[in-house]
Amino acid sequence: MLIQANKRKHSQLDDQYQAFLESLTALELVQARQAWGKFRTSLLHHIEFEQAHIEPLATNWQDNTLKLIQADHLILARLLPRLETALERIEHASAPRGELVKQLGTFIKLRNVLEHHDQRENEMLYPVLEKQLDRDTRTALAMKMDKTTPGSNES
Repeated sequence: MLIQANKRKHSQLDDQYQAFLESLTALELVQARQAWGKFRTSLLHHIEFEQAHIEPLATNWQDNTLKLIQADHLILARLLPRLETALERIEHASAPRGELVKQLGTFIKLRNVLEHHDQRENEMLYPVLEKQLDRDTRTALAMKMDKTTPGSNES
C-alpha cells in the first residue's frame, strides 16, 4: 500500500517533468515556466513529506538505505536552483534553441537522479516499511502521501 502510493506520487512527478520537458523543447517558454513551477512544487512537497513522515520511521535500519534516500533528497534540492538558472538562461537568450542545447545536460541529470531515487525507494525503502509497519499506520501514511499535492493542507 505504501509502495503503491509512492509509485503513484512518482508517476505524477514523472508526468509533470515530462510536460515541462515537452514544453521546453518546443520552446513554448510560458507553458514550460508553468509546468516547471508545478513540478518543482510537487517534488518539494513530496520530499518534505518523506522527511517528516517516512525518514523518522527508518532510524534503526542496518544498511545505508536511509542515507541514500537523504542524499538523493539533498542532490535534488541542489539541482533545482541549477535548473531554474538554466531555464532563465533559455528564456533570456537571443538564441533560445542554442541555449537549450547547452543546458540539456542539466535537465537530463535531474531525470537520472529521479529515476535512481525512485528505484531506491521502491526496492529498498518502502518494502521494508511495508513489513515493519502495521496496516493502520501504512494506510494512514499512504493516504497522507496521496494528499501531498500542491495546494493540499497536509505535507
